[in-house]
This record gives sequence, structure tokens and C-alpha cells, in this order.
Amino acid sequence: MIEVPVLVVGAGPVGMSLGLLLDRFGISSLVAERRPATTVHPKAYGSTARTMEHFRVWGIEGQVRGGGLPPNSDVISWCESLSGPIVALTHPEPSNNTPSPKSIVAQDVVEEALDHALSTRPRVDLRRSTQVISFQQDSEGVTALLRHVDTGEEFEVRSRYIVGCDGAASLVRERVGIEMEGPETLQVRATHYFRAPVGHLPHVRRVVGFLCRPKGRPALDVLGTGPDGDRWRFIQLLGDGEEPYSTDHLIDLVREYWGIPDLKVEPINVQVWNMSAQVAKSFRRDRAFLAGDAAHRFPPAGGIGMNSGIQDVHNLAWKLAAVLDGSGTDALLDTYETERHPVAWSNTNWSVEGFDRIEEMDEIFHNRHDDPEPWRALLIDQDRQINCEGQAMGLIYADSAAVVDDGSPVPPHDSRYYWPTDRPGARFPHMWLDAAESESTIDWFDTAFVLVCGPDATGWKAAGEDLAREGKVPLLVKVLPHLVGPLTLGHEGAALVRPDGHVAWRSQGSGAPEDLVAALADVLAGAAGVASLALAVRG
Repeated sequence: MIEVPVLVVGAGPVGMSLGLLLDRFGISSLVAERRPATTVHPKAYGSTARTMEHFRVWGIEGQVRGGGLPPNSDVISWCESLSGPIVALTHPEPSNNTPSPKSIVAQDVVEEALDHALSTRPRVDLRRSTQVISFQQDSEGVTALLRHVDTGEEFEVRSRYIVGCDGAASLVRERVGIEMEGPETLQVRATHYFRAPVGHLPHVRRVVGFLCRPKGRPALDVLGTGPDGDRWRFIQLLGDGEEPYSTDHLIDLVREYWGIPDLKVEPINVQVWNMSAQVAKSFRRDRAFLAGDAAHRFPPAGGIGMNSGIQDVHNLAWKLAAVLDGSGTDALLDTYETERHPVAWSNTNWSVEGFDRIEEMDEIFHNRHDDPEPWRALLIDQDRQINCEGQAMGLIYADSAAVVDDGSPVPPHDSRYYWPTDRPGARFPHMWLDAAESESTIDWFDTAFVLVCGPDATGWKAAGEDLAREGKVPLLVKVLPHLVGPLTLGHEGAALVRPDGHVAWRSQGSGAPEDLVAALADVLAGAAGVASLALAVRG
């Protein structure tokens, strides 16, 4: 029997991210994936700025970004022919609030980067072509039966926890009996992935995709994949009993819609998938957790599905690590659901709003000359959907036991605009720390709590350094060189930031060092688990 602290089921972007994160915390894991290799289909499309910030800290940002479209290509093109003219373009998302702007990159590239990173990590045992057949929980852990897909060889794994990152048809979710809420089927779609060398056209590498609406012909959505303008996806809506396009029909369509009769078209593969809008009723059942598509499934409008899953495990990993190393109690793990479940519903509802616009878009487009106002309103609304910085970075864990609420108002949520704040529960804002813009505050948050001190917060700095030397829980002390960002902690204040980059506590004054030491000791020692975080901090 293999013994390991965490068994991760599924090695898509979410499962591999969890394995990588646990390794960074010094925690071993076994990641089981039934597929023999990373995906050969692009699947999810686009990594938000928040996800790219994680990739920056993990050292894979360059590889991921290099496999995507050029900067500022997160725009949608409306046209009647893929060869032009372009009728309208949406606008790219601003990037002043992050050191790592959004990248229009497909899932296959992300998986390859994560797979390469895991190959260098000694604490990640990635087993491909391996299925989890069954598992049982007891008071001390989980015993799972695994089988190699090709050989049929079976073996057992004993772990403290099991995390289902195993997609929409999650075995982990099914075995622990967690139900999904929301409509299971909104649409059934086929995604046709193919090569077509049209990179010589100047407009093809600068857009997420084309909404092609030719007169007298069916509408067609086309997504670009990769930086060379040679890999594409056609999206086909499937009615009841309808089959995906045949290879010959696909080639004819590609040539027709590009307007290039002799265009060389090489079909790669096709994937049929079910569009849902569902969230699991619970993200935890005893020692089993759900993340990614196992926990929530929503329409691709805005492209935040894969990103939501990566944020899930970014939230969960540090909590698992704290409990496994003894610095946190089981109650800390309950805050995973408390924090991520509302986010899942917010992302689902927001994505459904974008999906609901589809039915009226075509009519508005074709009537744009006779009735331009709805057309202009549609483009503005589409900007809001594509530019979702607020949805990606602005959600605040306001009602969590792992956050010390200081009584300040929770900023209203805006899916498009991200309003930086150091309010407890929020992502600590990005600020460049040097004139060369090479180091960001975001770089500080990885595997330890960080006490962020104002430029003149000598008392907090000294108290934090005293606690850091005790070594009960990893703690770093950082001093801001300046206050150019939207911070309220002031020159003499401080904020305690969790390993996931969210603010756990904030002081807006110099306070008394002995108060800080006592309060932070309760938080970091984990003697009372999450209850220690709920202690009021004077200052």
C-alpha cells in the first residue's frame, strides 16, 4: 500500500495545480489521472490576470504566455467573413492592477506547462493511465483502490485527504453523495479543432475569436488557438440527435467562411460537450473535497471555468498544508467551502448572464444599420463580459472564519472593474516595488503568511520578526518602500496576508507591539485553529 498525505484525483489544470502547490508547501501527493497524457484538445481558453499571477509565482508564466496569443488580443471580432472586413472589435482589458496581465492561451498549453513543472517536483507522484476505482473514508484518513488502465494492475493508496479534481462526471463527488444544483444542460456543442495556415492575415492573431454572421448563412463562432495563426476551433451547436460535422463538411465550411477556396485544412479532433450551470451543494464531505469542474460547471462566456478551479485549489492548498503540519485545525478546512462556494455561484450566474445574450445578438447585428443603438449597447455590454477583471480579482472573502473582519464596509462587487483594497478578505493589491517594475507585492505571497508593514511601522515589524523567529508557522515580514497603492493601512500600520494572497487582518494604526505579538501568536500558532483568527486585534 502506498501512503501519502493527499490523493488528488484528476490531472487537468486544477489537479496539477494542486499537486504543484502542495509540493511548494512541502506536502507529498499522489495525482491519479486516467488519461495517458495531457489534453490534445484546447478545451478551456484564457488565463485571467489572477491565474497568471499564480503562474508568475510558480515560475511558469513565461512558458504559458509564450503559447498564447500576443498581448492585448483579448478582443472579439464581429464580421460577415473571416477574411474581413471586420465590422467591430471589443476592447482589451486594462492591466494596471497586476504584474501579470490576462493571457489568451488554451488549456493544452497550460497543461503542458504544469506537467513540465511537476516533472521537476520530488513530492508529486503523477500517475497517468491510472483510475481511482473506489475509496472509503474513516476517522483517520482515506483508503482508495486504483487501477492502471492498460495493465489492469490494482493497488491501494492510503491518504489523509482526497481531493476530486476529476471534472464534470466526478467519481469523488458521486461516491460521497454530493448533489449538484442548477440546470444540467443548457446546450450541447461540438468543438472542431483544426489547422489552417491563415497567419499571413494581419488580423487573425489579435483576437480571441470571430463572431462570423454572414447574410443568409448560419452563424459561426471561431476561436484562435496559439500564437502562429494556424490552429482554430469552430463551435457547432448540436440539436437533438444532431451529429458533429463530417471531416469533408468541416473542410468545406472552413474554406467557405474564410473565403479561400484552396485553403489547406487539417482536422485534428472534435469534442462534444454539455454546457451546464451547476454548483455542488457542498465542497466537502469529511475528508473528501471537490474543486474545479467537479464542484462547479458554467457556460464558457467570459472564459473563467478553468481559472475558477485553479483559484479553488489555491485557496485549499495552504489550508491542507497547515492542518497536515499541525499548525491548523480541521475547522480551517471548513473555510474552503465558506469562501469558495459563494464565488462559484457568482461565477455561474455571471457566466449565465453572458450566455443569455446569445439569442438576441444575431438579430441586433443584422439590424445594426437600421437600428444602431441596440448594436452599440451590445458592444458595450460585450466589453463588460470580456473585460472581467473584477470577476477574476475582486471577490472578497468577507464572511469567513479565516478572516478578521475589521467592521469596514465591503466594497460593492463589479464584475468588470476591479477596485483594489486591503480590506480583510480581499486580494492584497499589486504594487510595483521598484522603478524598473521587476518586483511586485504579488511576488511576496506563496507558502507563508506575510506581515506587510507600512514604511514607518517599526513596532509591527519588530513584533512580526519576533514571531517569525519562533517558527511555529512560516511567517515573513515585508516592509513597503512606499505607499503608492490604494492602501488604508497607512505608514505605521500593517496587514497580515495569507499564503493565498488574501488579507487575513489589517491594522490602520501603529498599535502596541505587545498587542500585535499576542494576536499574531494566536493566529499563527494555530493552537485554537480558526478561532484564533477571530480574535480582535487592537491597533
